[in-house]
Amino acid sequence: MNYTPTRNVPTPAVAARERENMWLEEQFWGHRLWDQQSPWLTFLEFLCVAASAHRGGHLFDFDRSQYPSEYTAFGRVHLRNILFNNEQQITRIADSCGDNASAWDRWLTWIDANARGLDAGQRSFRYLRERFESFHDFATLIKALRSCVVEGNSNKRWSSRFIFPFGPAAIFEDLSIKDETLSRDYVNFGRSGELLYHMVARSHLRAELREIFPSRVLDDGNKWNQLIERLQPPTPENGARRGVATFLPYDSHPVFDLIAEDWLRLLQLRLPGFDVIPYLVNAGAFGLLLYQLHTSAHIVGGEAKPSIICEVVAPRKGLVRELSTESFEDNSLLSVEALDKLISRAEAHAGWNIDGSATDRLSSRRNVLEALFRWSDENQVNDPDDLLRQFRQEAKERHRRHFGQVHRSFGRGIGLVSKRGTNRFRYAPSDHFLKCLIFANVKKRIEFSELLAHLYDRYGLVFGEREAERAKSMHSIDKKPFQQNALRLEHRLGSLGLLKRLSDACAYVENPYAG
Repeated sequence: MNYTPTRNVPTPAVAARERENMWLEEQFWGHRLWDQQSPWLTFLEFLCVAASAHRGGHLFDFDRSQYPSEYTAFGRVHLRNILFNNEQQITRIADSCGDNASAWDRWLTWIDANARGLDAGQRSFRYLRERFESFHDFATLIKALRSCVVEGNSNKRWSSRFIFPFGPAAIFEDLSIKDETLSRDYVNFGRSGELLYHMVARSHLRAELREIFPSRVLDDGNKWNQLIERLQPPTPENGARRGVATFLPYDSHPVFDLIAEDWLRLLQLRLPGFDVIPYLVNAGAFGLLLYQLHTSAHIVGGEAKPSIICEVVAPRKGLVRELSTESFEDNSLLSVEALDKLISRAEAHAGWNIDGSATDRLSSRRNVLEALFRWSDENQVNDPDDLLRQFRQEAKERHRRHFGQVHRSFGRGIGLVSKRGTNRFRYAPSDHFLKCLIFANVKKRIEFSELLAHLYDRYGLVFGEREAERAKSMHSIDKKPFQQNALRLEHRLGSLGLLKRLSDACAYVENPYAG
């Protein structure tokens, strides 16, 4: 794999702005991969960046993706109040008021008194009355849009709820709204989406994506986007400056190209309407998972493409399930191993083992850790031999809380990782994840065994016996369980309408949406 770091040292300006007491994971994987950000929320954050770049005429521009980079994000506070800070007021009023004028008067009085995040000069929703023939039409549209909430069950706070991204008017950032005060929230939008944008902008297919992405995802002329625009005030929102602190440490990376290739193939399919978007969501999050995994393996110095042994769920526990569990656990620990190796670089630094008193050595080692990792010894360790131990302990605890959970969190979110039938996580792909793989990798039709080989070569996914034999340290594996695993996959794809068996020796996987 070809990795081209843009920086080999921490970026002090970024670390200072974010008030980080440590700049370790961010330095080598980027600022930041965030475990609490689901695949959908990652994609919605990505869209905030992409929509801003598209408005500015520089979508997926490589130079504009370099640090420091910024974009303009909208809060869409009027839209949010209408959709999410309304409980059932619109429905109740529509059902109880037969007179159109009375219904409008009643609701406008209520929303003017209860809207949040708007100052006195903005707290007006009377423009809506002129845009709808009746209050009933308005209530019908709101009901339809509320049925399109993305991850509504996971986001309880009304200012952190989102609708399906029908177009630019439906794209907005995560906010914390307390009374009339707005602030950016970094829990749901933790910058993983910003990193994903920069990865695509640094891929070798950025020009091709620039041509097709706006018409498929950012089209402002579709009827749903126009309806959502009607809910927003006539005065355009200025937006807020975001993203300046986002940092991606590579100008190129094999996974950047992999994500772009998968997205381009998905966007070229004859999928109707907005049906491509859920597959873009999955493919993008899968790419982030692979980026963390492959970069960790590269730092450790092991295989460039770790194996991902997948069980097509069997009725009983077997060898494939055991190996899938082991594979997941080994891959989850790769980032910890990488962290250990990065920390050990401090001991090789020229200032680590200087001659002198304990005080001199302690001071020098503190300077090394500050220079390499932006770490300050807040506990004021007195023994120079304990300093690295303290740093390692803090680094691993920090890693365990968030970055170390990315592999599991993203894996579960895209349907690759599951506990189904067990109490331990393993790779057990869902139907939606399998469909995403087929749509992104089958141009028209491919022989089943060729597909298995391709998925291993491209992603490290192991389903069948040949790929199990090719995977490292698996040369003497029992073939029969993997033969049965591949047969179960064949049956799964057949039930999804994606595979046809022409004879005992020939099965073909087909992409029904290929051009």
